[in-house]
Amino acid sequence: MSTAIVLAPTILVVDARAASRMHAACLIRNRWPDARVEEANDGISALAAVAEGGFDLVIVELAGEAGLALAQRLRQDRPACQVALLAEPGTAAGRRRADQTGVRLFRTPMTGEVIEQVLALVGWGD
Repeated sequence: MSTAIVLAPTILVVDARAASRMHAACLIRNRWPDARVEEANDGISALAAVAEGGFDLVIVELAGEAGLALAQRLRQDRPACQVALLAEPGTAAGRRRADQTGVRLFRTPMTGEVIEQVLALVGWGD
């Protein structure tokens, strides 16, 4: 899959934990200062934010099936938007479900290295 380089991406970070969202937003801004980063605390607010404005990338870190379900819905509703799901390795069946819908899986926790891998989806670091 080819990835276009985005000069100033719009990124949505979805996580139920405020501290984790802020940490992710800081990591993103430290690596890509021109990025516009917004936050959502659950699937409902994430879907509303995506409906209001286009995002180049949505990073989902919600526990259990909620995260995968949201990521799959975002890929279905907005195929041009890159979706990254941060999760524990999980089962082979869960990984297959993510692969089948184009959801990219990354291992939690959110670290600088993980953020660099995720930002590569929208051309950072090329």
